[in-house]
This record gives sequence, structure tokens and C-alpha cells, in this order.
Amino acid sequence: MPAKRVYRPRSEIKACSIAKTAALALGVILFFSLLAYYYVNDFSSTARCVKAASQNAVLDVAARGGFESDKGYVTYGLYSVPLYREGANEHIPSMEDIKKAIASQVMRQKPECGEGIDVRIAGDNVKVGRMLSHATVDVDMQGIYDKAMLLYQSQKSATSISLAELARMAKQGDYVLHINANNSTILYFLTFTKEEVNENPVVYSFGIRK
Repeated sequence: MPAKRVYRPRSEIKACSIAKTAALALGVILFFSLLAYYYVNDFSSTARCVKAASQNAVLDVAARGGFESDKGYVTYGLYSVPLYREGANEHIPSMEDIKKAIASQVMRQKPECGEGIDVRIAGDNVKVGRMLSHATVDVDMQGIYDKAMLLYQSQKSATSISLAELARMAKQGDYVLHINANNSTILYFLTFTKEEVNENPVVYSFGIRK
């Protein structure tokens, strides 16, 4: 039995052709947009302007426990350590606070780069600038923050420091932990040796005052 032949009106064929062309064009645009977003951005004028300032801001804000100013800090050597808990009072930054602190510090260092600089934290990097024109700092800030919060939650109500538990958490979190205890104030320094900016490991700090 001969196969039946299906005939389509010219209008339908033309519509299919237009749809295929539009889909192809959209795919090409999407491909080059993603290429620009992930690779070309470092060569844009905004990216070149904020690159060094972004790297410095990420290191500085992490070392300050996610904050930008020195208010409410305890000075320890070169570090200004924020008190996440003082008695019954807590003062902890959110990821949005960290983004704003990084953006503010970059804009303060490099005002000539223009306004509208924002920060996006996703995956294992920090993007500073504008949507398709930004510098990328290869640091997992979200992961660092989460591990610091986990350590803080385990210690904020502890009556004493459990060295075995701290060692376990540091090993599991892949960081080196340094503690400074002075009377009722305990300062925690998490050094992430595998998270580096210009060969400088990222240090995250916070304090608890009973």
C-alpha cells in the first residue's frame, strides 16, 4: 500500500521556517551573551577598573567578618574582629550585607569606575560590577560564610571551648582555625588556604563576648 503524502500549505511552511530561524538566532544571542558573561567581562572597561579593588574588598570584608566599618570591633593585631554576640545581643551580617559591604568598599576605593556597581555571589566566585561588565574574584564566599556560621552556632552558647569539636569542624570545613581567648571574649579566625586571592588565603573572623 503506497504511503500517504502529507501536503502543507505554504503559509505553514513559511511559519515553520521563520520559527526555526528565530530559534537559531536566539540560540546564537544566548551563546554569545553567556560567553560575554563568563569570559569577556574581565576585559571590559568597568571590569578593568574594579578588578584590583574587588580583590582587596573581598579579602578585607571577609577579614572583618562580613562587615565594612570598624564600629563594634575588637582589635587584634592587624585584624578588626566583629563581635557576633555580646551577652544576649547578636549582630550578624547576612549575605546581602556582605554584598553591600564589598560593593561599597569598591566604590569608595574606585569612584571613577562609575555608579551602579553591584555584587553577585553565586557558585564559587564573586562578581563585582554590572551585569555584563564585571570583574570576577574566584572565591566561594557563600561557602566560607556558611562554614563560619556553622562554627558560630556551635560556639555562641557553649560554656567552654570543645577543642575536639573545633578540630573536627575545621577539618571538615577545610580551614585552619586560630582562637584567641581573653577573659570573656573569644576571637575566631578561619583561614581558608584553598580559597586564595593573589596567593593570599581568605581569612574570616568573628568574636563572641559572654
